[in-house]
Amino acid sequence: MGDATKHGAGTTRLAEAGTGVDLALVMAVDCSSSVDDTDFGIQMAGIAAALRHRDLQGAIRQGKYKRIAVTVMLWSNEWTRVIALPWRALAEPAELEATAREIETIRHNLPPGGTALAAAIDHAAQMLAELPFAAERRTIDVSGDGWENKGGNPAMARDRAVAQGITINGLPLTRGSKLLVPYYKLQVIGGPGAFLEPAESVLQFLDAILKKLLREIQQPVS
Repeated sequence: MGDATKHGAGTTRLAEAGTGVDLALVMAVDCSSSVDDTDFGIQMAGIAAALRHRDLQGAIRQGKYKRIAVTVMLWSNEWTRVIALPWRALAEPAELEATAREIETIRHNLPPGGTALAAAIDHAAQMLAELPFAAERRTIDVSGDGWENKGGNPAMARDRAVAQGITINGLPLTRGSKLLVPYYKLQVIGGPGAFLEPAESVLQFLDAILKKLLREIQQPVS
C-alpha cells in the first residue's frame, strides 16, 4: 500500500469560505510492525477521547479564529503513508464529536513494515505546505515507539520542515526504553515551542495526547 490522500468536507468548507484556523495539525501515527492491533486501537480511542474533552473544546474557543483543522496520517516504512482522516475543521462540539467517531472507526490495516520517521515527517510537511486555507500555526504530531530503521535522516527532515515555519512535537511510547526520549529530542522535534509528551505505555496515551493537544492549541511557549 503506498501513499493515499483524500479530501474531506471540512477542507472544502474552509477553502471556499476563506476561513483561517488557529492551528493546522497533522497527527502522524506510527503503524510499523511494532504496533499491534490492540495498541493501535488504544491510540485511536485516546485521540477520540481527547477531542471530546471539555478542556480541549474550551482551548479552541480561546483562539483568534476559534477553529482548528486536523488530519490523521498513518505511516510505517518509506513507502507507506495513508491519510486515515482527511482534513477536518473543528470548532463546535458537534464537529469534534463527529470527528471523534470517525477516528474510532479507523482500522489498523497497513501492511507490516519498518519505521521511516524521515519519510513520515517529509510527507506531513508537504501536506501542510499544500493547505488550501490560512493557518496561524502549522504543527506535526509524531507518535511512535521506535527510531528510524529504513535509512532516512529524521533530523534533516525535521530541519526542512522547521525551515518552512512548521513545528514538530513528539509523543514517544517509551515502553521502558531510556533511549527513545533523548532520540526524539535530538532527531524529531523542532520549531517554535516544540516539546515532547512521552507515554511510558500505550495505556498512558490518553493522558499524554490530551496534554499534548491542549499545549498545541494554546499559544506555544519556548
